Amino acid sequence: MNIRELLLQTLTPVLDNTWAVELPDNPTFPAIVYDVRTEPEGWACAGQVAYEQHTVAIVIIAETVEEIDPLHRAATAALMALPEYLADGEHGDAAFEEAPQLFGYFSNHVIRLRNI
Repeated sequence: MNIRELLLQTLTPVLDNTWAVELPDNPTFPAIVYDVRTEPEGWACAGQVAYEQHTVAIVIIAETVEEIDPLHRAATAALMALPEYLADGEHGDAAFEEAPQLFGYFSNHVIRLRNI
């Protein structure tokens, strides 16, 4: 399974309104949007399995600030339950410039997968 499939499978039970990279046209809220930055691990020798570290950035967008915290806790718990999960990173408030009346929260997570 690739990282995008894994993330969709992991985050959709938290919130069905989960999207890769960007929101669809005319989105509904709350919503989770995620993107991935991948770095190969350079230590694998020929013939050995190589791994990649994926930094997953999640943004939760909601109509009220009260919706953010439970979704953030649930999304983080779902990711941390993955055996491939390595670490959480920076997190905090995020402005959603397309709709300033909405509230946003971002968090970064590192997941390590075999490079297939």
